[in-house]
Amino acid sequence: MQHVHLHTDSLILHHTVDERKTDQYALHCHTFYEVFYFIAGEVSYLVEGTRYALEPHSLLLIAPHVFHGVKIESDIPYERISLHFVPGFLPAENRSVLLSPFHAAGIYYPDDGSRTMLPYFRQLMNARLADEAIRDLAFRARLEALLSQILTTGYSRKGASDAAFSGKPVSRIIAYLNEHIAEPITLDELSAAFYISKHHLNKVFRRATGTTVGHYLLRKRVVMAQNLMLQGHSASAAAAASGFRDYSSFYRAYKNVLGHAPSFKPNPMLLR
Repeated sequence: MQHVHLHTDSLILHHTVDERKTDQYALHCHTFYEVFYFIAGEVSYLVEGTRYALEPHSLLLIAPHVFHGVKIESDIPYERISLHFVPGFLPAENRSVLLSPFHAAGIYYPDDGSRTMLPYFRQLMNARLADEAIRDLAFRARLEALLSQILTTGYSRKGASDAAFSGKPVSRIIAYLNEHIAEPITLDELSAAFYISKHHLNKVFRRATGTTVGHYLLRKRVVMAQNLMLQGHSASAAAAASGFRDYSSFYRAYKNVLGHAPSFKPNPMLLR
């Protein structure tokens, strides 16, 4: 399989190899769905406080607004396929069921030895060779085929464990932060709510997620505001709805996190 970099208005697909070890997780979140297919190497993936030690030919599903990142554990060539797409690319009548695995408890699919998923990615990549008049249709049909296979696999493995490591106390804290993401949240309030000292809270949160509570909240709020703006809301309205108390702090945070001002409107599929 040749390396591929494919971009459309609705879909991005990369098949790439890296050969460099990293010291920390490259944490981020975005506004679209991601299917991550790990082929070879030694990497771990951190998703909302849960660490996955990926096995070759395993699959990881990332929903929009989920804080996640990869850490390359050695210099062994790290090969993967990453697929990003907007939900509107799927037919409305099938969208909900096809996207349901992304919102289920088990988002990690270890390989059973059959490498079932690889042909679906190959077919999706080959769709770029279709005639321009039918190329979008070819992409859509093959994306549906891939998601249908993931759905079928999910039903067949119900009850299987989906995590290599689970930080249960941190999972409760993350769930609380997401539920109150647009509200003022302080470490004192979290400490009282979870009966844990601020020092210990910061320590276990950073150990599990690779970042601080404050940075986690900031990134989540920026991406939430970004999504609202893509839906047509003004920057000031999006800032207020996402928990920023004033526009100047929102402007600084947005520019620091995304690298550009809120007034800039790039292709949403290129936002990482």
